[in-house]
Parts: sequence; structure tokens; C-alpha cells
Amino acid sequence: MTHTYVLDQALFSIGGDAWIEDEAGNRAFEVDGKAFAIRRTLEILDPSGASLYIINQSLAHVHRTFEIKQGGAVVATIQEALLTFLGDRFTIELATGDQLSIQGDWINREFHVTRDGTDVIFVSRSLISLHDRYGIQIADGFDIALGLAIVVALEQMELQGRTRR
Repeated sequence: MTHTYVLDQALFSIGGDAWIEDEAGNRAFEVDGKAFAIRRTLEILDPSGASLYIINQSLAHVHRTFEIKQGGAVVATIQEALLTFLGDRFTIELATGDQLSIQGDWINREFHVTRDGTDVIFVSRSLISLHDRYGIQIADGFDIALGLAIVVALEQMELQGRTRR
């Protein structure tokens, strides 16, 4: 079984604040952009406002890197790939040592994030019929909020890449 969520891409380019809805249209998670942070910082909150994950850009790496933290500990690191091999533009490493791969068309939001060849996250505009929104499916057994935090971090990295070009 998968869990489906909806993300409005346009809100990220405005200011970083957005609601992630479940498939029934209920607000499930909030993305709170920290406007006055020195580096780009986003926080994933549950509907009551409790912090689940903090996403921020790490300045300690040569290549663009975002870290996802929970309780101050880094649980995932997403880094722009040194070389693009077979279309992979980012590497994702979890604190558990697991590595996640991205296959598909990231720019058009049609991609799979896999662990050991099995989908853990699937992102597609075809899941949702509304403009500037796309669906995110998180596999059963994978931390839903972490999966959403990974997609939000990827969205920020892609947004930064577009503004640099």
C-alpha cells in the first residue's frame, strides 16, 4: 500500500511556505520556510505545528548539499552529483547508511526514488490533474514525513539550479 500526498510547486517559488495535502485534500503536513535564516531552511511540521524534520542547506560541502535533521541529528544528506551518470543528478544518503537513487525525469516531476531497486517514493504530475501540483506516493513502511522532506529538499535544490542558470 502507498500513501499519496499533493504538493503545490508554485508555493515554493514564492516563499517556501506550503501545505502538503493527503489524497482526500486534508492538510497533512506544513512546510515552513524560515525567511530570516542565513541559509535556506525549511521545516516539516505536522498539522498541530510540531516539528518533524528540518531541512537546510549545508555550507560545509563543495557541491550543493541539503541536510534533513530530526532532533538536531542528520538523518539524510542530499547532494548534487559530482557527475551525472544515467541521469542521476543527486545522491541521497540516509543516516542508516542506505543510499537512495533517483530515476526518471526530475525536471518534469516524473521520477522514482528507490532503495535497493524498490520504489520508496514516486513523484508524478499524472497523479494529480491540477496545474503546478504533483502527487507524491510514499511506500508503506517508509517514513512518510522523511519521504516528503526528501522531495521538498529536491524541489529546493532544483529551484536553486534554475535560478543559477
